[in-house]
Formats: sequence, structure tokens, C-alpha cells
Amino acid sequence: MFVVDASALIAVLVGFVAALPAYALTHQTGRGRARGSIAYLSGLGFGMLATVFMFAMLQRFAFHLTFGEAALAGAFFGPFVGLLTGAWVRTGRKRRKSPSRPDWQRSH
Repeated sequence: MFVVDASALIAVLVGFVAALPAYALTHQTGRGRARGSIAYLSGLGFGMLATVFMFAMLQRFAFHLTFGEAALAGAFFGPFVGLLTGAWVRTGRKRRKSPSRPDWQRSH
């Protein structure tokens, strides 16, 4: 009989849920002082909510400590992944060019 430990899957699922708001805030908003910290805290909050929701649904498995540790690790490290991914995707954007002047205004 095999014993299957799903703690790695739980860490990845909670980490993905925690990374989504951090990615969205980092990718879509402009520059700001508190943008990174707000994105991280929102991701951490969503990760904690996902952990509580998952344990409410899986009450039978909630007594295992490895599930709780994995879910908390996913909630903690997930927003970092979202922040880095959002910043990495954001750097690939093209700069806006200044509007071109008509030919008669250009100096040759």
C-alpha cells in the first residue's frame, strides 16, 4: 500500500492563488513607493484565505501538520513569484515614441 503525500500539490496550489494578486498589481499598475508591499500583502492575504478555505473543505486531512506547513509556505512564497513575474513581464513592454513631426518641420 502506497502513502501519498499531497503537501507539495497543496503548496503549489496555494502559491499560485497567492501569486495572482501580486502579479496583477505589479503588472498593471504604474510606479509607486508602496506598490510592491501592497502587492505582497494582498497575495499573502489571498494565500491565507485559500489555506483556510482548503482546510474547511478538507477537514478530514487538516490534522496533518505537513499540509498546514505546505499551505503556509505556499502562501508566503507565492507572492514573491507573482512580484518577480509581473516585474519581468513589465520590463518587456515597448516605450512609447514621441509623436512624429510632419516632414516640413524636420531639419535635415
